[in-house]
Amino acid sequence: MGTKIIELLSSKKNNNLTLEEISVYLGEDKEYIFKVLALLEQQGIIFKQSNNKYILVQNTNLKRATIKFTTKKGLVAILSDNTQLQLTRKDYKKLRNNDLVLVEPYTQSGMAKVVRILNKTNKNYIGEVIEEENQYKAISEDGRSINLKEEYPIGTKLLIDSNTDMVLEVIGHKDDYSTVIKEVLLQNGFPISFKDEYLKELEAIPTSLSDEDIIDLKSKKYLDITTLPIITVDGADTKDFDDAVGYLDNNIYISIANTSRYFKEGSSIWDEALKRGISVYPPGTVNPMLHHKFSNGICSLVPGEARSSLSTSIQIDKNGKVLSYKIFPSIIKNQKRTTYEEVNEYLENETVIDGYQNYLDLIENLYERAMVVKDKMLREGFLNFSSTEVKYYFENAQVIKIDKRHQGKAEELIEFLMILDNMVMVDYFIKNELPFIARNHEEPNYEKLKSWSMLLRKRNYKAIVSDKLKPEEIMHNRKLYEGNFDMEVLDRIAIRCQSKARYSSVCEGHYALGSIPYATFTSTIRRLPDFINQRIYFDSIEYGKDYARKKWAPIVPLLANIANDAETRAEKVEQKLDDIKMAEYMGQFIGCEYTGVVSEVSTSYIKVLLPNMCEGKIKLYDKEYRLCKNGFTLLNCETGENILIGDQINVKLKKVNKITGEIELLNSKENKKYEKESSKTKKKVKNRQNNYSHYGIGYSNYRNIFSSK
Repeated sequence: MGTKIIELLSSKKNNNLTLEEISVYLGEDKEYIFKVLALLEQQGIIFKQSNNKYILVQNTNLKRATIKFTTKKGLVAILSDNTQLQLTRKDYKKLRNNDLVLVEPYTQSGMAKVVRILNKTNKNYIGEVIEEENQYKAISEDGRSINLKEEYPIGTKLLIDSNTDMVLEVIGHKDDYSTVIKEVLLQNGFPISFKDEYLKELEAIPTSLSDEDIIDLKSKKYLDITTLPIITVDGADTKDFDDAVGYLDNNIYISIANTSRYFKEGSSIWDEALKRGISVYPPGTVNPMLHHKFSNGICSLVPGEARSSLSTSIQIDKNGKVLSYKIFPSIIKNQKRTTYEEVNEYLENETVIDGYQNYLDLIENLYERAMVVKDKMLREGFLNFSSTEVKYYFENAQVIKIDKRHQGKAEELIEFLMILDNMVMVDYFIKNELPFIARNHEEPNYEKLKSWSMLLRKRNYKAIVSDKLKPEEIMHNRKLYEGNFDMEVLDRIAIRCQSKARYSSVCEGHYALGSIPYATFTSTIRRLPDFINQRIYFDSIEYGKDYARKKWAPIVPLLANIANDAETRAEKVEQKLDDIKMAEYMGQFIGCEYTGVVSEVSTSYIKVLLPNMCEGKIKLYDKEYRLCKNGFTLLNCETGENILIGDQINVKLKKVNKITGEIELLNSKENKKYEKESSKTKKKVKNRQNNYSHYGIGYSNYRNIFSSK
């Protein structure tokens, strides 16, 4: 119904309607329409005006924004394109950091006023324990503070309820990495523990399927395929197995863990899943959407254990076209846990790992079919860029190595089988007119893509340059540098030219996958949209398609918005903690030299991607560099030297900041110059110390007082 209302308000003649008018147009009960409108308002999709008429926000000058606290400007509204708008002081009292709002920008003034608060954030905040005038206090980054009734070690981080000033949780000491993880998660709205009510409900969750459970599932028409050759393929350190694959009689089998069976809507477990929305993966750990009793237990497709799942059998022809498919609830038994690393040994090096002998034909057949699907997608516009994922190697909880995550044939196999399963599920949902959370990807920023092509030309690649590059032209340009030292950087820039994929209740297609209708169903343990889509399917077969439509259509838009918000927050958490962990790791290599690749340039810094995927900055303190109009060339005004994105550059690690995650580098060419200037500065400092000595204050103390000098 949300989709129908949006479509109705999208037409020019009906873009401004009352509740009564919408109800008449759609032939639905007014009370039901009101509930759907309220949900769409909460998402910021529609806006109720003073005349009680509803209009799409996109047809107004209103903008969705997130409130952020900044030390320089106070509270600002951050738009989706990262534009910052200053807020009026009268808005401050009603707003908190991370509130989601609708704002009305003032024309060309950089100001805005808040017209509606869509979603209030958690009012809890984090304070650090200090001692001031013999009193222990907890002070937050934005200046809020309370006096503490109990004593805590100085530097302890506390979670505090701003309404009651009560300490809700002791997070840990600020110098502990585990505390940093928890703090960043909390700052971005992710709970770090499960409530007592949740844990109480968890006690009723089984750890395995009993014989009685299996009989019950069979009575509900779950198909028993426990004898079918099915395996999981995951990373060596993976603990949650939410997908398994198999092959028999020219049919591909894909089974996804059935999470929807084990808890009801409205339960504490359900509410917590919606609150988290996604599993977050800081380096070396996970903050799960579902408790590990689900993700590592009853919903994990572990070897040798019967599990409830949702399965598809798919038959494709030699060109990758789906000839037929069947979707069915199932009982499966994973025959073997395999790993990417070991499957790659066979597919890439023809090395057979002990214990794999009985599964070689299965692996070969699945890989062959997955590549047929990939080839078809490449012909139809699939954009195939290199992975930007980083792998951390741990020993005794310490990072001993950082490297680019290997994307081999085993990873390809699973990636394209999961895409195939998602496409089949979307086809089923569309044909049966079921609501679902779609994954849309709009066309790219063609201006930026043209600049990317011009950069390739500048780097002596014979790239196609066009005002509107077609997918096949993008991939032609990409192949020009494939395998070269600058590939990672050039791929990153190409990816940044793309629109961000978003969840929606309206299926509009996925540009990077060849503009096909798309949604995700294969990570029900880790992603809210996948879990919800699976839930809709089970409701449709258990209670009927009409029931599923009426129940889910009004709330899918809201759930899509929750999923987008969770994904954005998770990305911020992972990026921040990646930066911190990389800086911590690189701290042991101060003074070491590297050959990196220039990844970004500006008049104040040069970003350099190091061979181990860590990225650092060369800070430019003087005005001898000028950024050329193309935005990817830096000109040294004194020497005439050009620094171009993608150039190799020799750098020296100067210092790291383990709190902010900043890695600072020196250009090896400029290193001697820096050392000379540094030496001169030391002499000047010594002279200044002498100059200020008659004031009875040492220069070092002077610097501490006047830190900006």
